[in-house]
Amino acid sequence: MELDKSGSTAATAAPDLSGEILKRIQAENICNVRLVLTDLYGVPRGKVVTARRMERALTEGHPFAIPLFASNLWQRHAPGEHTYSNDIGYRNGVMHLDPLTFTPLPWTPATAHMITDLYDDAGRIVETPRAVLRKVLDDARSLGLAPVFGNELEFYVFRPEQAGAEYAPIYGPQSWFSVHALGMAQQFIDELDRAAELMGLQLYEVFSEHGAGQFEVNLEPCAGLLAIDRLVALKIAIKEVARSLGLRATFMARPTNLDITPPSGYHLHQSLLDTGGDNVLADHNDADGLSAVARHYVAGQLLHAPAMTGVASPTITAYKRYQLGTWAPVQIAWGIENRTALVRALPAGEGTRIENRLGSSDANPYLLAAVMVAAGLDGIRRRLEPPDPAQDNLFENLRFPRLPASPAEGLDALLADEQLVQALGPVFTATFAGVLRFDWQRYLSHVSDWEISEYREML
Repeated sequence: MELDKSGSTAATAAPDLSGEILKRIQAENICNVRLVLTDLYGVPRGKVVTARRMERALTEGHPFAIPLFASNLWQRHAPGEHTYSNDIGYRNGVMHLDPLTFTPLPWTPATAHMITDLYDDAGRIVETPRAVLRKVLDDARSLGLAPVFGNELEFYVFRPEQAGAEYAPIYGPQSWFSVHALGMAQQFIDELDRAAELMGLQLYEVFSEHGAGQFEVNLEPCAGLLAIDRLVALKIAIKEVARSLGLRATFMARPTNLDITPPSGYHLHQSLLDTGGDNVLADHNDADGLSAVARHYVAGQLLHAPAMTGVASPTITAYKRYQLGTWAPVQIAWGIENRTALVRALPAGEGTRIENRLGSSDANPYLLAAVMVAAGLDGIRRRLEPPDPAQDNLFENLRFPRLPASPAEGLDALLADEQLVQALGPVFTATFAGVLRFDWQRYLSHVSDWEISEYREML
C-alpha cells in the first residue's frame, strides 16, 4: 500500500497559506470561491464568496448560521433541540477556511472551493462533523497513532426521463464489471477522472458494480483528515460532473425498489501508523500477519458495532442494506480476507489494514471515520480480544448477533454507548440522534404507496 502521508491528524495550526491562496486566485482567474461545510448527513452546505472578498475571508473568516448544520434536510430541528437554535438566538458563527483544501472546480469556470470549520463568536470550534473527526484524530495522536483511511464508495448514475419520475440507469444489470458498461459511461468516467486529477483527489479506480447504473470509486490511502476531505470533494465532483453531462448521480443507499438496484455501501479501510511511520496493525511473526493491536482494534469495532450503525446508516433507506442477498453485513463478526464479514482483516505487510463494511453510501464521511476510529481506540485502550475469525459464509450461517434493523434500534444503541458518546461529544451525539429520530417519526406517520396499493381497494 503506497501511502500519502500528507494528511494531518491533528487540529494544530497550519502554516499561514493565505498569501499563496490569494496569488492562486489571481493567477488562475478565480472569480468565486465556494466555502463548504457539511451538515449532519454529510451534505455539503455553504456560500459562494467573490474573489475580492477572499482576503478578508482568509484572515477573519466568513459568517454562517450555526443552526443550519444541525437541522434535517428540510431545515427543521428536532423537537426539543435548543443548543444550536434557541439558546444562541439562531446566531451566526464564523467559517474558518482551511487553505489546504483550496482547489479550482474543473467543471465550472473561474470557481474554486475550500472546506471550512465553524467557530462561535467566542472563538470556540463548533462540533460540526469535521470537528468531531478532528477530536477523535487528536485522541489517536495522544496514543502515538495516526489513522490512515482508504475510501471505497458506491453510487448510482442515471439518465433522468422526460417526465422526471422514472429511473433510467446509464447501463443495465447484465453489465456488472464489464468493459461494455465502462464504454457506455466513458464520457462520465473521463470527465470525473479529469476533475479528480486536477483537484488532487488521488482517485485511482472506477468500475461498474452489481447494480444497473451502479459504480464504485476508490481513493489512494491517505493519513488523517485530508483523506476524508478528499472524499467529500469527490462526492461533490461526482454529482456535478454527472449533472454537467445531463445525468444524475445519487448516494442514496437504494434509489429504487427494483431488483436491479441493490444497495450501495461505503467501505472504509483503516490502518494505524506509529510516530515512526510504521503500520502497527502488521506483525510478520504472527501466523495471520496481524498484531495484537490489530486484534484489539477489531474487537473494539465489533463491541461498538450496534452503536456505530446509528452513525453508519443515517437514513431510513440505509437500513435496507442489512438484509441477506445484498452483500452488506448482517451480523457482527470478523474474518481474515472474508468479504462476508462486517470487519475484514487484510494482512499485507506494511499494507495491512482492516476494512469495515458497515457504512451505507449515504453516511457522513467525517462521522463514519470518527466513530470507527473511536471504537477501535477503545479496543486498544482496554486490550479487548475478538473471537476467532470466521471463515465461513456469514450470509448463510447466521450464528452471531445481528446488526440493528431500524433507525430506532441503531440510535438507541448509539445513545446507550458511553464510550462513543464521549468520543463524539454528548451534545453533538444528542443533536445528531434527535434529528434522525425526528426523521424516523415522520417516516412512521407517512402512508406509503405500497400500503395504499396493498390495502385501500380491498379493506
